[in-house]
Amino acid sequence: MRTVLTSLATTAAGVLVLSGCGASGGADEYGTEQRAGITVDAGGEFTLKVPANPALGQNWYLAEPRPDADILKYRGKREEEEGGGDLTGGGDGTQFFDFTARGPGKATVKLLHCPMAGCHSGTESAAPFPNPTAPGTTTMSPFPTATGTPDDLPAFFVYTITVR
Repeated sequence: MRTVLTSLATTAAGVLVLSGCGASGGADEYGTEQRAGITVDAGGEFTLKVPANPALGQNWYLAEPRPDADILKYRGKREEEEGGGDLTGGGDGTQFFDFTARGPGKATVKLLHCPMAGCHSGTESAAPFPNPTAPGTTTMSPFPTATGTPDDLPAFFVYTITVR
């Protein structure tokens, strides 16, 4: 019994040590709860990690306007699916938006959360719509800025990043 408990404690300690590591390649990861006050060093890489299930129509998009290219370089999007077996949409998934911090300054990254195929890209719904009652003006975007965690409605998740 003592051997089993020692083995379990050693395994748990190893998991705790590994959970402090960043994404592959040593990049730091930030989730939807960490949108303000992200600080990274110039030359460093980081990832915005968001929950998604593309098989069920849930996606995230990098919205317009894109972050200042002198401050952040967008390296691309990738996704992982976990579990679910043979059932379409049965597992959980994660989408990752990878960036490199280029130079000092502040940048904003705007991600559009689209559950249930509620939108189709970050560009078509990020810009304000033309205002039909006042030609030449625009209305607010059709989606609000999120203040909590992702739910069943489309919303923008705005991240503030400082590069030092």
